[in-house]
Amino acid sequence: MPTEATAVALETPVIKRQRRVRAVPKVHAVSRHREDCRWFGSYKRIGCDCPKDLLYYRAGKLHRDSAQTCDGEVAEKKARDMMASFEAAAKGEPTAPPTAKESFLIADLVNAFVAKKTADSVKRATVRQWKFELTNFADWLQRRGLINIGDVKPDDVQTWRDGLEGAAAGRRKRVLFVEAFFNYCVRYDKIEKTPAIHEDLKIKRSTTQEPKALDNVQFSKLLATLPALNGKTTDDDRAKMRSLAILMRMSGLALKDAVLCEREVFEQMPNGKFRMYLRRAKTGKAVNNYLSAAAMSAVLEGANKSGKYLFIDSMPTKENEIKNAVEYFGGRFSKLADLADIRDENGEKIKAGTHSFGRHSFVAMCLNSDMPVHDIATLIGDTATVVEQHYSTWIASRAARLEQRMMKVLDAQPTTW
Repeated sequence: MPTEATAVALETPVIKRQRRVRAVPKVHAVSRHREDCRWFGSYKRIGCDCPKDLLYYRAGKLHRDSAQTCDGEVAEKKARDMMASFEAAAKGEPTAPPTAKESFLIADLVNAFVAKKTADSVKRATVRQWKFELTNFADWLQRRGLINIGDVKPDDVQTWRDGLEGAAAGRRKRVLFVEAFFNYCVRYDKIEKTPAIHEDLKIKRSTTQEPKALDNVQFSKLLATLPALNGKTTDDDRAKMRSLAILMRMSGLALKDAVLCEREVFEQMPNGKFRMYLRRAKTGKAVNNYLSAAAMSAVLEGANKSGKYLFIDSMPTKENEIKNAVEYFGGRFSKLADLADIRDENGEKIKAGTHSFGRHSFVAMCLNSDMPVHDIATLIGDTATVVEQHYSTWIASRAARLEQRMMKVLDAQPTTW
């Protein structure tokens, strides 16, 4: 029969020893064996010429990064260097004195930067894009053995920039993301000087482009697709989108200028038409343009019935709130263009964004009416140089049309005198 002491002993719970999370991750060099390797299936054997990886746990997550080598000794050295970087970051010791005041993990700074963007009420889709691009950049640096922000040199950022692929606009945007990230690190004393030198990373814009404009039939098809735009889009949204589309097409306004447009911008003339005057939000340049009575009526049909602004209730106080208000309509116009499935004469799909059915179409309309480039620039609030660069193909087509007309004139003249 068990004694009282034995009973107490039996009832005492057994407390297991808790494993402590390592403050500094331990990095292992492992092999990614090929199928024909004699050590296939044993990743700890690194004496072969198979590709090597760096394996470690951090924050409860397994990380496996390429060591970018097939040499076991080189991989082990990289593993030791990575652990040294983790240790320096944990102690707050500098690993690159000429560049960094202190050492901080790049991945942690990316998370802090994204958290700040979220706290600043930046649109969630934009925050996700920031996180995606900067995480990819941090992973790229880590594959080069760069863990701490102080280890990054201008040459590293330049190499990353030179390896970017895709359209110039997309590459330029990624570069701006990275520049903003390093500027954040400088502002909050994580590094003393940014390794992202703007002049060295700059990606030039193409001097010419081939904008796509919509003709009247295509634009009518776009408007006819509005009822199919569902989801969170309300009837009031659809009415405003219709009015916005007509305003942009008939005035050449950019989306931001149209969304933030004030009622007092328009002044009725004695002939019934309307004069409009405003300054572009992007450049501050003056826009002097005109609308017909029919176009103005269509714009007012879906706009706010009263108030200072046609399409918003009041002007947001923060820049990111203004951006969200504009992108609210921009995102819906993008979905509308996909639903409309507008195609050109060759059957190729046209990316009918707001510039296509708005600014581009307005300029095409003016060029086809033989309006001088300088006059068009005044109407849309731009310079003649910009109009010539962006719409050079249309100017060339106008010249060809004028040439054909002139040939007819010459053919009608006498051949002898």
